[in-house]
Amino acid sequence: MDAKKYKISFGYCMFRLLIVLLFITNLYANANNEFSSFAEQDTVRLNQTVVSTPPVAVVEGFKIVLREQRISTGKKQFSKMRLESIDAASKEKINQKVDIVFDVLGGDTISLDSRKSYDDNQDKISYKWESMNNLEFKQASDSEIGFRIPEVMIEQIFLFKVTLNDGRYNTVHLVGMRAKQGKMTLFKGPGDQVAQSGEKVQISAVAPGAAINQDLAYLWRSPEGIALSSATDPVTTFKLPTIETETHYIFFLSVSGPDGQVVDRDTVRVTARPKAKNQVGLVQGINVSGLSTARVGQFNDFLRSTVNSVLFDGVDVFMPLESPVSSNFLYPGGYETPEVSPFQPEFKARCSSLADATENALTVGATDVITWDFQKNDVLKLSYYSVFQTSGGEPVVATLKSGMVPLKMADQINLSTTIVLDEQGSPMGMIDIRPAVAQTLKDMFAGKKIDKGPKKKRGTSQGIKGKLQDSFYDTVEFYKDHPEVLAVTAVVIGGLAIAIFGGDNDLGMPADFPFE
Repeated sequence: MDAKKYKISFGYCMFRLLIVLLFITNLYANANNEFSSFAEQDTVRLNQTVVSTPPVAVVEGFKIVLREQRISTGKKQFSKMRLESIDAASKEKINQKVDIVFDVLGGDTISLDSRKSYDDNQDKISYKWESMNNLEFKQASDSEIGFRIPEVMIEQIFLFKVTLNDGRYNTVHLVGMRAKQGKMTLFKGPGDQVAQSGEKVQISAVAPGAAINQDLAYLWRSPEGIALSSATDPVTTFKLPTIETETHYIFFLSVSGPDGQVVDRDTVRVTARPKAKNQVGLVQGINVSGLSTARVGQFNDFLRSTVNSVLFDGVDVFMPLESPVSSNFLYPGGYETPEVSPFQPEFKARCSSLADATENALTVGATDVITWDFQKNDVLKLSYYSVFQTSGGEPVVATLKSGMVPLKMADQINLSTTIVLDEQGSPMGMIDIRPAVAQTLKDMFAGKKIDKGPKKKRGTSQGIKGKLQDSFYDTVEFYKDHPEVLAVTAVVIGGLAIAIFGGDNDLGMPADFPFE
C-alpha cells in the first residue's frame, strides 16, 4: 500500500516538473516576441501572407485623326484624341452588360489600349482581344488594337472583349462602342473624271481602300447607251463610245438605308474627249488675287513662250485659251434636261486650287495644264499635269510634275509687285528669271533636283578654327538655299528630343496602324 502511494506521488511530482519545464521553455522561446500566445503568432503569419488576386483591367479609348502637317513629308501621320466613357446612368440604358462604353460616330477610326492594366502580385499579364460582332481589327501590340467603326444608319453597339491572364487567373473586360450616324459623305470615290472616247472608266461611291458598308444599298442610273458592269455595286465600270464632239456623261447615284429609304443622292460627271494627237496647253495662275489682271496676263504670256520654247521646240502648244468649247450633255432617262446644264464647267479667272485649273482646262478644251504660284513672294512654284490623269479635278500625285524657282529680291519686286514694262511692253523683271524658269522646266521632266547655281566663293581659312568657320558658313549657306531641308531637320531633331527625353505617348502617333 505504501509502495503504491509512493509511486502515485512520484508520478504526480514528475508531471508537475514537466509543466514547469514547459512553462520556462515557453518563456525563453518568447523572450524576444511581443506576443505571448500561439494564437496571436498564427494571426501575424496570416497577415504577412500576400493574397493572390486576379489582374485588374484598365481600358482607354482613342479616336485616331489625321495630323495636320505644315510641311508635307509624303507620309500620313496620325494623332490620338482621348475618348471619355459615358456615365453609369447612360450605361444602364444600353441593356448590355459591359464594363465601359465609349460614344463614337460611324466611320471613326478607334484605338483601344489596355496597357495601364495591373496586377497586385506583380505577375506578367497577357492580353487576348476578341470582337463580339465579327468586326475586323488590327493588333498594334499585345495590349492595343485599332479598327474602323462602320457607317451606321441607326444607333448600334459594337462589343470587344479583352481577357487578361497573369498565369493563375483570368479577368474578362467587356468594352462597348456606342456608334451613332456620323456626317455621311456617301460619294467618296474619284469624283468627276476625264477620259478619251473608247476608254474603260471606273466610278466609285467609296474611297479607295475604305470598307464597304453592308447596311447600305446603291443604285446607279446611267445615260442611254452606257452599259454599266453593275447598277447596284458601289464600284462600277463602263466603256465610253466613240465620239466626235466633247461629251459630258452624267451619272446619278442613290443610296438607301436598311429600311429601304433613300438617305442621300449624288452625281458624277465623266467628260469624254475625242481622240486627238495634238496637245492643247493652258497656263493658269493660282492664288493671284493680289495681282492685277494685266500683271497676271503678262506673266501668262511670258510663261507660255518659255514653255513652248523649252518643252515643244517653239511649237505653240500652250496658247491663250478663252473661248469655251462646244460640248454635249447626256443624262439618265427621265431627267428633264435644263436649258443651261448645272454640270457645265465654268471658267474662273481667279483660281485657288489645281481642281479650279482643271475646270478651266475643260471649259476651253485644254489637254495639259501648267500652273504658277508665288509662294510667300520668294519662290515661284510651277506644276504640270494632264487632265486625263485627274481625279475629282485634282491631278494624280504620281503623275504631277512640280518645280521651284527661287527669286531674288529684284525679281520679287518686278514679278509680284510692280512688274515694270519696257518700251515694247515686255515685262523687264521676267527676262531676268527666264533661264531659271527654263532650267526648272527641264529638271521637272528629267526628274532632276533643282540646281540653284554655284555657291559664293570665300577665301580659304587655315587651321582647325578656319575649317570650323568654313563648315559653319557652308551649313548656313546650305540652309539658306534649302529652307525645306532646314524645316525637315528641325522636325527630326524635335522627334529625337522627344524620343530621348520622353513625350506624351497618349497623344502621339499610333504605332504603325495602317489606318489610312
